[in-house]
Amino acid sequence: MTQTTDNRPARFVAELAKLDRGPLAQLRRGLGGDERGTYWLESLYVRSGYGEAKDFEKDTLRLVAGLYALKPQARQDEGDGAEDETGAQASAKAATKVEQAPTIGMLMGRLYLAQGERPSTEKRFLALLDADRDGLGYQMRQVVMLLATEDLFPDWVRLTSNLLRWNGTIDQRDKVRREWAQDFYKEISRETKNAAPDSSDAASAAAAPTTTPTSRPFTTPGDDDADGDTL
Repeated sequence: MTQTTDNRPARFVAELAKLDRGPLAQLRRGLGGDERGTYWLESLYVRSGYGEAKDFEKDTLRLVAGLYALKPQARQDEGDGAEDETGAQASAKAATKVEQAPTIGMLMGRLYLAQGERPSTEKRFLALLDADRDGLGYQMRQVVMLLATEDLFPDWVRLTSNLLRWNGTIDQRDKVRREWAQDFYKEISRETKNAAPDSSDAASAAAAPTTTPTSRPFTTPGDDDADGDTL
């Protein structure tokens, strides 16, 4: 049996890329709870294949749209032309591209390193992993704005797919959380492994025992932990 690929996230992002400044401003206000004037989002859902989506799926798409509008100049081309592609080959190609795109975990790992391993950055990421449906919007907004300070931006197609699963079943949410957590600590470990010794120390490095950096365990912030810097 042929497995079909859901290319609706790419089609949705392609629709977002067509928006001008007015609708983007409305979407940004929507992140703060003001959803007036965003009724036209229903037409985006229809055009991207989400016309009959469940309420929680449309809520997730509205969140993605608002996050996207925070930094419209950082648009990516993941969804360009996706609405015109048909057939299994095009769908498989799009799916492969999404799977190879960086996750939020990878990007937060890069941010953590770029900021000199700032503890508040890790706490912000852990607060995101601990978020439920009600708190996800706030945490994602903080993360997207924090990433933008280092010119890091989500892959919007992959983020759309991930957040739809996050707001799905408990098992789906936990799978995304584990994936992001693993990617975060792998990114930190990869940077350590890539730090090669100076040529002058080559002999001593060769003689020294080889050690492998150990990833930190996946934990969530306790009641006494700070929530990180609020942007």
